[in-house]
Amino acid sequence: MHRRVQPPDVFEPVKGLYTQVVAVAEGPRYEIAGTLPYHLDGSLDEPLAVQAQVVMDNLERSLASVGLRRSDIVRIQVYTTRMDEFLGTALDTVFGWFGEDRPASTLVEVSRLANPRVLVEIDASAVGSPVRAAE
Repeated sequence: MHRRVQPPDVFEPVKGLYTQVVAVAEGPRYEIAGTLPYHLDGSLDEPLAVQAQVVMDNLERSLASVGLRRSDIVRIQVYTTRMDEFLGTALDTVFGWFGEDRPASTLVEVSRLANPRVLVEIDASAVGSPVRAAE
């Protein structure tokens, strides 16, 4: 059994194409879709460092929508179109966000994301306590 949540305070760029958070009953394990740097109104900032911060803010909202915390994330995949810039301006924003509870991770440079103005996207896997997870 899976529970799907589309957080009302996270911009949904393509309505109905995917679910932002999927709660998997056998765990409970949560798979969080590629999180993008859109503000709730659909706007998008240009600098990579700012986009990285918005992605982390949106990831925080997705976690909160199912009662999870940063420390519940066990794995992230980071995709960027500008690796050198990411390493110089956004790496600390993304990985520092976790504090001491850093997840396993993958960091990949890609030639393009779905919107060519998007410079970073992050998806995540989390395992949370059924006591904390929202019903």
